[in-house]
Amino acid sequence: MSPDDKKSPHWYEEFFDDRYFAFFDELAQGRATAEADVEFIERALDLAAGARVIDVGCGYGRHTVPLAARGFQVTGIDLSERMLRAAEELSLSRQVAPVLLRRDMRELAGLGPFDACVCLYTVLGVFDQDAEDLRVLRAIRDVLVPGGRLLLDLSNPLGVSRHWPGDLWKETAIGIRRARTRYDPLTARVITEHSIYHPDGRREVLPTSAVRMYAPHEVAAMLREAGFVVDQLYGDLRDGAFRWNRSVRQAWVATREGA
Repeated sequence: MSPDDKKSPHWYEEFFDDRYFAFFDELAQGRATAEADVEFIERALDLAAGARVIDVGCGYGRHTVPLAARGFQVTGIDLSERMLRAAEELSLSRQVAPVLLRRDMRELAGLGPFDACVCLYTVLGVFDQDAEDLRVLRAIRDVLVPGGRLLLDLSNPLGVSRHWPGDLWKETAIGIRRARTRYDPLTARVITEHSIYHPDGRREVLPTSAVRMYAPHEVAAMLREAGFVVDQLYGDLRDGAFRWNRSVRQAWVATREGA
């Protein structure tokens, strides 16, 4: 294979590096809300003591670690080595030892079985083709026990569009962060151009992110096609009712069908 034939990295393979930790305040905010999220996860999935849980797209361990601290047998998977290192650091600070693995979430064969899965904060939607997201859901289905449950949390496109700024400027630890966001109606994706303006005047361009925004009816259809029965749709991770044009989140609880 010639260098020209090599496939260039996808944006999500390069995006979650040291710069991400330096300029995203959402990391600190996420840790602050994680315990309340986990309380909802326990209720929504009706987790038994010691249940086996897989956190797909676990990131820095926002939910993996507090779930492990509550006595669940947790496996966190993520493609980003930098994120997994952060998850390991957070685990050590909390004196827990979840299993942390570098995995493509479309390829979960050999893991499990698990009693439940969490896939939170719009992990689904980063691929170029919808068929790849369906592969993720089928892979999750295959590692769950019969009757195992899934909590899938995504942005609600109609609700979140009310809050997204088109051009965000924010001071961070390493410079001024700029995020220019637009919605592409032809692909149903939110596309964000990220850059950092450093104190020395340099402008650093980061990978442009593109995330598929699924309408609720699309999510329901995809869950059914992947082999799940939809149990409940919430508008947040706090038991809130789903409001189609106001809820920022769409949090789905579904059960694996079949044996």
